[in-house]
Amino acid sequence: MLELYHFDRSTAAQKVRLALAEKGLEWEGHYINTGFDKRDQHDPNYLKINPRGVVPTLVHDGKVIRESNVILEYLEDAFPEHPLRPADPYERAEMRLWTKKIDEGVHVDSRTVGQCVAMRFGSLEADPAVVRKHYEDMPEVVRRKNDLVNNETGVESPLLPDAIGTFKTLFHDIEAALANGEWLVGNMFSLADISMVVYVNRLTSFQMAPLWDALVRLKDWNERISRRPSYVTAVSEWGDTTSQKRIELGNQAFPKVKALWDAA
Repeated sequence: MLELYHFDRSTAAQKVRLALAEKGLEWEGHYINTGFDKRDQHDPNYLKINPRGVVPTLVHDGKVIRESNVILEYLEDAFPEHPLRPADPYERAEMRLWTKKIDEGVHVDSRTVGQCVAMRFGSLEADPAVVRKHYEDMPEVVRRKNDLVNNETGVESPLLPDAIGTFKTLFHDIEAALANGEWLVGNMFSLADISMVVYVNRLTSFQMAPLWDALVRLKDWNERISRRPSYVTAVSEWGDTTSQKRIELGNQAFPKVKALWDAA
């Protein structure tokens, strides 16, 4: 039995839901609302299985697997049918170079962009005592420090220029890779594509798509993936209760973000 502890708009959770859908695996979901109004990730029972207090967490027949990249590899090992890893050793290594980018800064920078541009509204609108408790309970010191800076300064955050630069480089790397074929690695849809597309989706939700309008291969790749049944099931159908707020705040932030993108 597969159980997934997840949140609708978490990029890390979206990746795992995409892989589960591509592989045709059934799973039981446990919704972990990480918003200020719920803070399910700080529940003592959840912290027992995920001490970092993040999503997703996979439980397979009672065995706990944490960290989205590790979960993706585990699913490939445990359920080799409908593979999402290339069979060729070199292409498999190339795939892992893509997924490695996430842990090398892409995910942290995604959080910075999100907090600075739009998601800080949650903390600004919440009860200050609730916000204070939220950060006091956050196990990760670096994440806590970054969030506090980004929530306070918004698009003027000293962390935002490098974060925008990370995505400009990443998206141009994706564009270059797609010159060699329709997918990021070899001729198959793989964990590389799954791992990257959720970040394109993330920045798109903040109204940033005009920034990469000239990256025609990336745009085509993103559109093709968004039409896959797995994407509809794993991402689109989950919706986003904050989507309208993201649109409003993303549009407000766009001039500043574009200036940072152009300067990167």
